[in-house]
Amino acid sequence: MARVIHGGVTVAELREAEAQGIALIDLSASLNPYGPHERVVAAARTAVLERYPEPDAATLRNRYAEAAVVDPCQVLAGNGSTEVLYLLCQAFARQSSTALIVGPTFGEYRAAAEAAGMTVAEVRAEPPEFALPEVALSEAIQELRPGLVFLCNPNNPTGLLVPRSVLYRMHQCVVDAGGVLVVDEAYMDFAWPRDERMQPAPGLALVRSLTKLHAVPGLRLGFLAAEPGIIAAVERLQPCWSVSAPAAAAGLQALNERAFADESRELVAATRAHVQRALSVAGIPTGPSSANFVLLRAGDAPRVRKALLQRGWVVRDCSSFGLPTHIRVAIPRAGQADRLLGDLLECVS
Repeated sequence: MARVIHGGVTVAELREAEAQGIALIDLSASLNPYGPHERVVAAARTAVLERYPEPDAATLRNRYAEAAVVDPCQVLAGNGSTEVLYLLCQAFARQSSTALIVGPTFGEYRAAAEAAGMTVAEVRAEPPEFALPEVALSEAIQELRPGLVFLCNPNNPTGLLVPRSVLYRMHQCVVDAGGVLVVDEAYMDFAWPRDERMQPAPGLALVRSLTKLHAVPGLRLGFLAAEPGIIAAVERLQPCWSVSAPAAAAGLQALNERAFADESRELVAATRAHVQRALSVAGIPTGPSSANFVLLRAGDAPRVRKALLQRGWVVRDCSSFGLPTHIRVAIPRAGQADRLLGDLLECVS
């Protein structure tokens, strides 16, 4: 099975840029442009490497449960949210051979389900708004009775935020069909000032991450918040020491950096609004986004990505999402926004 395509810059692109004297700013991986905080980095660097970490990351789980206002038995820490997704599919593939996703969305949902032997069905949201196709989704759930239904909120790559009330309605539909609704809240930290975060309930699995807000994807740290039965089913499949000592130490420190998190959310939200307004005035609408990125129609996405690369910007060509005419652009630091806008307007047809 081919690996899922993700954002990021390749080694070859880095070398070519260096040879040409171009300093690259990576806006393809959708991380907090103001992170990581120096105390989070210091915590990772000073972690004890001479001993094994806790086999179940218990200290981190307990601290995360406190921050998320859930019981520790409702939390599992993993080697990135992607590990959590794969474990969920392995745990529930026995109950049903079908998984349902709402595209365009994060490619690892399909990959994780197929790796577990599940057949994947897809309901597609339509441009330009990419609104959740609630009626079509409900009908597919009732017809297919999938074991797992995946929703990303805010969605990647569209940035669309679905109200919690709608998600609980979808949750009830999934539960009535005998399945589990998996809501990936990896980008919920950027949905300021709104917060449609859900709480664990029967038949609901919430996948979360610290690495987006704190810009430490190299550490691999994600969480599952769910009822104890779901946690137990997933935990049985998880190897010991999934969370490394540096990741656990950084995670504990990140949970203490509330002022940094709040300031980052406000700055990203303000810059996102500025970018969206400017693009709209220029005739390039982005659609609604509550994440730290915007999706925009760019004509020939691979060509536009190459052109922006020559100007020092790395953006996400969304061809792998089935959107060869769109690019996803992470929100930069406020001081970089106007230069980015100028280059976007020159490169986007």
